[in-house]
Amino acid sequence: MDVKEGDHPDSTRNPLLNVNPPESLKPSGSGLNPAEALELAFQEYSPNTRRAYSRAFHQLQQWAEIRELRDLESFDTLKLLAYKQKMRDEGRKPATINLHLSAVRKICAVLHEIGHLQKNPFDTRLIRTERVAEGSQKGSLSLAQLHAMIDANEKIEYDRRNTNLLKIRNALLLKFLYLTAARRSEAANLKWEDLHQDGEFQVVILQHTKSGEPQKLKLRKELFEELQSWQTTLKENRINCEWVFPSLSFRTRGGKMSGKGVNDVISRLGAAIGLKISAHYLRHTAITLALELGEPLQKVQSYARHASANTTIRYYHDQQFLEKNPTDRLPMI
Repeated sequence: MDVKEGDHPDSTRNPLLNVNPPESLKPSGSGLNPAEALELAFQEYSPNTRRAYSRAFHQLQQWAEIRELRDLESFDTLKLLAYKQKMRDEGRKPATINLHLSAVRKICAVLHEIGHLQKNPFDTRLIRTERVAEGSQKGSLSLAQLHAMIDANEKIEYDRRNTNLLKIRNALLLKFLYLTAARRSEAANLKWEDLHQDGEFQVVILQHTKSGEPQKLKLRKELFEELQSWQTTLKENRINCEWVFPSLSFRTRGGKMSGKGVNDVISRLGAAIGLKISAHYLRHTAITLALELGEPLQKVQSYARHASANTTIRYYHDQQFLEKNPTDRLPMI
């Protein structure tokens, strides 16, 4: 469920785990129940990630009829393999199965580490990740399609009172998502204060990432200059806002766009050329093109900030990475 503009979800309304452990499984120190403990452990993760983790665990809970945490401890490897096979039988894609198991594995690891589980049922090497076909192009766009979306943006009939502003913002939003491989929520939360000059390089600090920790991205010089020009345009139109990609509707003019709002912009641009796409297609396109252009896999993984589906994502950007970055090789649009 997407968050509407101005809506800030309270993660405590949707606890990750709603079971009360028997007294023997409660940690002697904190006294927190599993839901409270997991909320504390995952409080810095993005709302979307917390929801995905919650959804994954509850699906396992329903399938296995887990009513107490001791039911988890009685899991054996064969039962976990049966659950994995059940997802295959449902027709779930390998990447989806990997993400699902990764979420459950992380939750169990946390519960074990903080003392709610004496045994971690996912601590086994026999539960291997699904093999994802290499070179999959699903979700990746061609340069011709990207250019067509830019051209379509000039022809779409926007609100006449805001036509020019909408055209500039939407084109810049498309370019930003493509050239940085950013997620829609990261673009929605981007503020002007997050753009910086780092020596001879232009960078942006993403404050609201999937991992919950701020991350630095390199910006193309051309994109940085277009963003600066966009900021001037906003001020000339008396829109003095903190957001790089603000809402331009008259009810919320200058306010924060939602992740859904960002997605709607890209979906509309795609629909204008006959494509049914989401904002994530631009991230997928950037990563695919970078690999096709011969960038080292390890550097592209760092550029995408997505090391593995089975681990908590960790990011790093150093000066050497700024000097030669995958974004430098991506064709400009």
